Amino acid sequence: MPTEAQVLSHLMDRTREWTRYYLSPLNGQDPHRRFVCEGKAFNTVFWQVAHLATSENGLLLAATQGPFEKFWWAKHFTVGAHGLPPEQCPPYEEVWETFNTVHRKAIAHVATLNEAALNAPNPTKLPIGGTVRDVISHAIRHEGGHSGQLGWLCKLYGIQLI
Repeated sequence: MPTEAQVLSHLMDRTREWTRYYLSPLNGQDPHRRFVCEGKAFNTVFWQVAHLATSENGLLLAATQGPFEKFWWAKHFTVGAHGLPPEQCPPYEEVWETFNTVHRKAIAHVATLNEAALNAPNPTKLPIGGTVRDVISHAIRHEGGHSGQLGWLCKLYGIQLI
């Protein structure tokens, strides 16, 4: 019987599969291309990938006392940050590799958490619940929301998904 932490890890991994489903057909597109709809700018593919790497690093590694990664560009893609101009961004391949590395570390680490770790107080300042379990649940929902945004970007790039 899997532990609760193993189930949460599995759900995060399955949510990442959905994110990768949308990212796959975007491979080869300009990741910095910005779409605007009725005067509102959408986040770019680059921003989405960098933001998901940064947020998973914070929510699933730092907040759970896991093997947190440090990368210089993270502060530009966290909550409320607007990214960097394309010419100041790290190469997309670096961000993509960080996105994948952080995810592998995060799901491996989350799966090892015990009941006491899940019940520990939420160390973030985010209003997402009072425990580490709530932080992990939020990370799963957060990624799912951004997956939907990637679906919209596929449509805007003219990519037929189904």
